[in-house]
Amino acid sequence: MIKRLSIFVGLGFVLMACTMADLEGTPVNGKGVASNTKGSSEQTCTGGSTSTPTTLPPQNPDDFPKCACASGGKARCIPKGVLPDSLSAQLEACSDGGPGACVPDSLVKTGGQAPKTCKSAFGEGRCMDLCVPEVAKNATLLNRGEGDVCETDERCVPCLNPLKGNEPTGVCEIGKPAAVCNDNKGGSSGAPGGGAPLACPYTGPPIVDTSTFAACGDGMRCAPAAAVKPEQAAILKKCPDGTSVCAPEKAIAAGGNYVPKTCASVGGAEGRCTNINIPDVAAQKAMLPKDTCDANELCAPCFSPIDGKETGACRTASCDAPTQPAKQFAGCCVDKGVARGKCVPKSLVPPDQAKKLKDDDPNCAPTGEVCAPNENLDPTFKPQTCTASSFLIGNYSGVCVSKCVEFGFAGLALSSGNCPSGNKCAPCTDPLSGKPSGAPGCTN
Repeated sequence: MIKRLSIFVGLGFVLMACTMADLEGTPVNGKGVASNTKGSSEQTCTGGSTSTPTTLPPQNPDDFPKCACASGGKARCIPKGVLPDSLSAQLEACSDGGPGACVPDSLVKTGGQAPKTCKSAFGEGRCMDLCVPEVAKNATLLNRGEGDVCETDERCVPCLNPLKGNEPTGVCEIGKPAAVCNDNKGGSSGAPGGGAPLACPYTGPPIVDTSTFAACGDGMRCAPAAAVKPEQAAILKKCPDGTSVCAPEKAIAAGGNYVPKTCASVGGAEGRCTNINIPDVAAQKAMLPKDTCDANELCAPCFSPIDGKETGACRTASCDAPTQPAKQFAGCCVDKGVARGKCVPKSLVPPDQAKKLKDDDPNCAPTGEVCAPNENLDPTFKPQTCTASSFLIGNYSGVCVSKCVEFGFAGLALSSGNCPSGNKCAPCTDPLSGKPSGAPGCTN
């Protein structure tokens, strides 16, 4: 008897389109003045009549009480009255000696001078203390910079966030001169603008240094789970560290704006070259063609050929989408106007199973296709157990198998028993040899 097919399953996956977990938050700007977060020449600056401090004077940290930073780091509780509003708004609150904010020791000592320069996986950055909430929140995304130049209680925060359109994070504005306000337009000069938004698709040099992430397969890297949307992380393999997921290196390097190569998938349908180490692809590697894809890729279809639903393979970036309509397998084994099977390429079916499927259905291609029962194309399908009686076999138990299957002469000895219409009760034990029949769902 034919074993249950798992010819093709709708992939149902969307590759990593990274979005860093609000790395910039409110821009980390120690001066409390200009920080261009729009990539333009316009900046927000303080007016000349404000009574709020615009700078943080250098002070001795020992003159202030220590803060208990939950995520580590060294900070002091500085009264809010001596802090720029934009700085205190980004720090943990404290109350020792009155309302204040936990300012990292390094900023207290220097009076907000530029922090140490470092090189992060996302480009140039600055060493920032873990006591800064936004740094602590993204600690799993950040490291101490190339060569561990940052202190153990610091992380290297990039100047620009490539996963948010190259928006400035604000850390590289710390220690720079205050912006000069324009009384007429409210604009300013003296602070640099942000980088240009990333193109989609992105085809330039890597914007994320993937070598900082551990390899987890050919063309795959362990990316922090926080950099991947939850629904996407759920379909990726977890890395040994327990906090990362195994994501395609090409997608990481392009900041989620990588568009895979277009290829011809199952039945010539439109598809995208997808890394074979993605679990849903690996599970179907025997059925997916390579076409023009790289050695570590297979061509995943844009739509499931079974039900016509999108697989997600052609929407891995915001600028990608299918360009052709879905191509579904034709219906076959028509009974009272209802197709109880699908015409599938014979190449997708193991030879020992293909010979048990009808290859002469009028709706299927004369050569190269066989008619597979609909239920056997569903990976969650579990055959119903049955009991029946036959004049050749007598009373027997088994499982319900679609009449779309080619039973041959053996089918004459089978009856439907208590199976649904369109099925026969196939015995779990071969009545002639006494050996297991191999019918799907049998446990012997």
